[in-house]
Amino acid sequence: MNKNLLFTLFVITFCNSFKAQNIIVFNDVPFYSMYHYLGEGETLPSEAYTQIPEGAIRLHAYERDIISRKLTDIEIATLGNSITMNITLTAACDNYDRLAGVNLVLVPKGSTTYTWDQQDVKRVEIGRFITPFMNKNKSPTSVPYTYQIDNISDIIHNPTLQSQFDFWIEFRADGYSAAANTQVAGCADRTDVFRGTLEFTSSGTAIPNNSYFLPISYRDNLNNYNATDVEGETTRIVHFTLEEPVENAVLFLISSNHGSNSGGEEYNRRDHYIYLDNELVHQYKPGGKSCEPYRQYNTQSNGIYGSNSRTLRNWLANSNWCPGDKVPNREVKLGNLTAGEHTIKIDVPTAKFTGQQGYIPLSMYIQNSTSGQIVCATPTALQVLSQESQSVKVGWTERGNANNWEVLWGRKNVYSTTYDTYQEASEIPETTKSDLVVGRLYEIYVKSKCTDNTESVWSGPAYTEKITLDTYDSSKTTKVSLYPNPVNNILHIQTSLLKKVTLFNMEGKKLSESTASEINFSRYPKGVYIITTELSDGSISTQKIIKN
Repeated sequence: MNKNLLFTLFVITFCNSFKAQNIIVFNDVPFYSMYHYLGEGETLPSEAYTQIPEGAIRLHAYERDIISRKLTDIEIATLGNSITMNITLTAACDNYDRLAGVNLVLVPKGSTTYTWDQQDVKRVEIGRFITPFMNKNKSPTSVPYTYQIDNISDIIHNPTLQSQFDFWIEFRADGYSAAANTQVAGCADRTDVFRGTLEFTSSGTAIPNNSYFLPISYRDNLNNYNATDVEGETTRIVHFTLEEPVENAVLFLISSNHGSNSGGEEYNRRDHYIYLDNELVHQYKPGGKSCEPYRQYNTQSNGIYGSNSRTLRNWLANSNWCPGDKVPNREVKLGNLTAGEHTIKIDVPTAKFTGQQGYIPLSMYIQNSTSGQIVCATPTALQVLSQESQSVKVGWTERGNANNWEVLWGRKNVYSTTYDTYQEASEIPETTKSDLVVGRLYEIYVKSKCTDNTESVWSGPAYTEKITLDTYDSSKTTKVSLYPNPVNNILHIQTSLLKKVTLFNMEGKKLSESTASEINFSRYPKGVYIITTELSDGSISTQKIIKN
């Protein structure tokens, strides 16, 4: 590196401490159909190469279209310790919802190009989003996405990595033009699907350091029929070895459930469990929000949004993500890791993949940095604590430090705001509602309110029994014996009055229901479960079971 460049980098770094800097990585670049196979002698339109930055490359093949370019030394020096990634996607000739995203790629130093599956290239996904059902002839014709990615600063300013690699940014937008050719005016015979702009906004001063960084996987598909590490289960197991201890390790994880067939995984919210060395360290359920704010970007007719708006509870019941929204960048705090071998396991025990269709693409890497995004933790273990006449008490576990929550009560399986009631709760993570209507079943959701402007997604549902004027105590256990507790494999239900036994997880999700006097726990992850036993004398017993 020459002296003039060193001086320029010094000036940029110094000035960067005082004001925000913008770097336009890609400006209004075109993307082409992911299903457009280039046969021998066939090429993309000339615009595919003339309308991308000088020095950029296009990695086009069946099922992907990616534009990539190297960040210059000056651009890297401009990026401080706080980085925001802003993306604008503009409609061309795609009208379905598809995956799109941005990758940070470590390419051997001095390379002017590379191939998609080059072994010495390291790739991590730093943002994934869902394209909307957009019609280029209807407004709005573009959709924005924003990510806070402060942790990327530690990678690109790592002296050891800088000595070995250049840092490239891949911009990916998967689309399919064939349907739009006949359904969207002006798209006949066209293969371009989107145009996109990507920029980084940065502030602060980056301090060079040899922080820890371990790429694990990029869009590695997971399901229970042909992409699993445990036959018949939806389980991914990753082994890695640390030569030295790592303090404050964080697992960065992106996942999205796919399968649009009837009963597919896109329409069924599933609990995801993350284990470190066989200990549960995190769980989440994708979704938990209304997709109505993103309806405006879905200007082409589709089966997800339909012609009429949907209620919040209707979205909460069966939506993993919203076309037009970003997929969350999840951060799982792993704590201090010792030197030696470790295992990360991701398990989605209730996923079905009806008709052996669908998948969960997983992207993972480990750092000892955080993204800087403000996240209000979602409460877990929502459950009915007691039910007496028209009063029901519910409780939950607060995973952050919120002391205010909002509880949503609604008539089970009836998605009308007429039956929805919102209730504020504070001080302790439980609340009671005492004016429930006799004869109805209720479903309940809860969310944390961390600040006036920050709240979690919704957790739930939990379900009540039918509201009657009779009284029962959900802690009553005198007529039923469950053993062993904790359980490893088979749980036995001992009672002479057994009518029905139902198993729930701690979020109130029904896992099984039968009249059998035993439950096989071997397929369920470690944790706490709720067993509700309905007896022939009309009484109900509810007990907690621990799975080892």
